[in-house]
Amino acid sequence: MESKQVAKASHERSDVAWRLYTDMLVTRLFEEACVRWEQEGKMSAQVFPSRGQEAIAVGACLAMQQGDTVIPSFRTRGAMIAMGVSIAEQLREVMHSPLAAGDSRDAPHHSSWPDRGVMPGSTMIGGHLAMAAGLALAMQLEGQGAVSLAFFGDGTLGSGDLHETMHIAGSWSLPLILVCENNGWEMATPWQKVRKRRELIPYAEPFGFATRRVDGNDPWDVYHSSRWARAIALAGQPVFLDCITFRTGTYSSHFGETRPGIERDLSEWERRDPLKRMAEWLISSGVTSATELERVGQEEKKRLLEAFNQVLAEVKGN
Repeated sequence: MESKQVAKASHERSDVAWRLYTDMLVTRLFEEACVRWEQEGKMSAQVFPSRGQEAIAVGACLAMQQGDTVIPSFRTRGAMIAMGVSIAEQLREVMHSPLAAGDSRDAPHHSSWPDRGVMPGSTMIGGHLAMAAGLALAMQLEGQGAVSLAFFGDGTLGSGDLHETMHIAGSWSLPLILVCENNGWEMATPWQKVRKRRELIPYAEPFGFATRRVDGNDPWDVYHSSRWARAIALAGQPVFLDCITFRTGTYSSHFGETRPGIERDLSEWERRDPLKRMAEWLISSGVTSATELERVGQEEKKRLLEAFNQVLAEVKGN
């Protein structure tokens, strides 16, 4: 019996590992393609790539369960993918397809698919956090046994919405999880110029949040920390996850690279790339091979192009 349980646990761990890898891979390939399509004039929405940060969105969302809700930030496209929103569904929103869920009036981070737990975001930095607290309050009042999760960047620390959200969530013991993608930059401004410390945990603890510092480039750390956070939130204490990471891609498809002097940091963080680390884990654990991962990558690129052509046909037929 014990050997069967061990085998089952090992199989489940392999399944999660495979999802962590493939969802991060699709996120990266999709964002790279969107940047290219936007610059070629094939789609109009500005793209904010998350290269190097994909583990946070994917790992946190894979730890959620049925009934939980997620509000992505403008740089967490991986959250939508991990929550089950297809590439075609996302493309419809930014290519003005007549089949778009939001009638083609939504920006990428405004789009929502409530049936899969993905709720709309906000253009205002930090504005969506109060919405996440409202969702958590509804869950608490209705006894749903679910949690509300929201992503944001460390630049949101300067927004009153974050502090007001933490105040009400801590005071009312809401089932809320705040996930900070702490990449150390606010567009072109390094964290040292706007605050005294890199970590944000000291800002959350006074509001009564349970906190954890997370390696945002380690998919397993994000996943397990998010599972821990969900259990704590359901027990009556909101949670703040401070995910330390670094964006190795450009700011957006419009602005390109905005951070002066980052060359000295890029090589170090490229070695800690979450997609690379997950691939190495899968191979070293005997789950798959480098050849198989290469094949999967080519298949996903083919699916991306098929989805793009499908939505393009919908647009032209409108």
